[in-house]
Amino acid sequence: MIDEFSRRPEWVRWIPAVLLAVIIVVAVVFSLVGAPRLTAEPGPGTTEQVTDLNWSVFTDEGVAYIDAARTPRIDLSSPPVDAVSLGLPADGAFTVGPHPTDLDYRLVLIATAEQPNGALLVTPQFTVSTSGGRLQSVRVEERGAYDFRETYLLMAERSADLGYTTPPSTRLAAAVSEARESGEPAVVRSNRGLSTGMGVTAEATCFGAGFCQVSYIVTPAVG
Repeated sequence: MIDEFSRRPEWVRWIPAVLLAVIIVVAVVFSLVGAPRLTAEPGPGTTEQVTDLNWSVFTDEGVAYIDAARTPRIDLSSPPVDAVSLGLPADGAFTVGPHPTDLDYRLVLIATAEQPNGALLVTPQFTVSTSGGRLQSVRVEERGAYDFRETYLLMAERSADLGYTTPPSTRLAAAVSEARESGEPAVVRSNRGLSTGMGVTAEATCFGAGFCQVSYIVTPAVG
């Protein structure tokens, strides 16, 4: 057996090493070429996917790009904001989300052109409402439902960034009790804060099970 192996041609002994080298080369090439295609973020949007200033539009192509990038951008700095030019209905509401993979969107809202204010809101879903051909509001939802204490703390925490005054805990407690007794949702809203350069109202909708959902209603400051 040993003699038979020793009589094999020299090149046969190199086959395992050559195969290993080929495998390594293929793996390296894939890491340089194939892997980035699987993991890279989508590139800049085309003219069908965004406006000429790179703001989001809500056509079929625009929404597909929003879902791919998950960074929708809405410019509220020059109200009134024309709804139709953004692919929105003249009168109605358009909801983006939930995302097909249940990931959150990073919604950018720009309030004024003079200084860098506005807000960045992480949300599973938002709704743009229009009337008379103008954008009227953007309702941005927090993910999940919260008990009384969690709801109050969340609204208080976000008030520092969004500029509204947190509703008193007594009003929130009354809404929770009302929802339990009536079996119908009860709503508590804050004032309309303007420190971000746009109007922001926090809203808690409480249900009979004792949990509340929080959202923020954003409106252009004027117009």
